[in-house]
Amino acid sequence: MRKGEAQGLYKGCRAKASLDLDGTSKTTVATGYGFLDHMLTALARTAQMDLSAQAETGLYSTNALGQAIGVALNDSLGERIGIRRYGSSSVPMDEALADVALDFSGRSYLVMTGELESDRVGDFEAQLLRPFLEALCVGARLTLHVRFYGENDHHKIESIFKALGFAIREAAIKEGTEVPSTKGVI
Repeated sequence: MRKGEAQGLYKGCRAKASLDLDGTSKTTVATGYGFLDHMLTALARTAQMDLSAQAETGLYSTNALGQAIGVALNDSLGERIGIRRYGSSSVPMDEALADVALDFSGRSYLVMTGELESDRVGDFEAQLLRPFLEALCVGARLTLHVRFYGENDHHKIESIFKALGFAIREAAIKEGTEVPSTKGVI
């Protein structure tokens, strides 16, 4: 089984996460934000992984949560032997579309293009999306490109999380017996 478990700590805020890449989309999430709980459930469902995630409420809780989920994801991949490594997906939600491409490269990097119009989506501060994704990239040691557009911020963010889940599923597929790198290490 490809499982990972981690704790995140960022500027005094704590979070913990565990996941199973070969799970059945079971989720137990309590982030302090109902909207983010919904997004993480969508992520787990499209990735077809089990996810448990909890965060203390606080100014930097999303950073700690992104870090914890990222490290758990990194741990679940182990030495990354036999994985596809690359994944991408486009997910439309009505007028919104998100394109996500990722590489479990061992190098963390986020490129994100698109605009959110509102300060909040439900109980979630829209400006927290980028720090969450940055922390996820650092914890998981992955390169992530996200492009999105649309009119409804809820749809834009949800399409990002769903596309990310599909891309993780594709990149984590076991299809070989070696590390997918010309250097032999990731």
